[in-house]
Amino acid sequence: MELSERTIRRRIKSGKVKAELVPGRYGMEYRISDIGQVSTAPAALDNFAPGALDKALDMIKAFQQEKAELYAQVAYFQSRCLHLEEQVKLLTAGRRPWWRRLLRR
Repeated sequence: MELSERTIRRRIKSGKVKAELVPGRYGMEYRISDIGQVSTAPAALDNFAPGALDKALDMIKAFQQEKAELYAQVAYFQSRCLHLEEQVKLLTAGRRPWWRRLLRR
């Protein structure tokens, strides 16, 4: 799980994450010396039963996998639909009515 820049800045400001302000290429930057102190899980998750968090994380991973598979299927069907639309355009483009072909006009 990734944390947004705002979340990290808020945690630095509140003192949950220790960082120092140093001059950088574009001005002052925060430097976090110990990346392990930036936890992605909120403190409220510590109160769950020992196996509950693992089960929840497993479920999230399964849902993410299913979501990725569904995205792949949607992309396939979208490309297939576009291909079939192009084929229909090619078959119908430039086609004259039967009576014009018969009368050669």
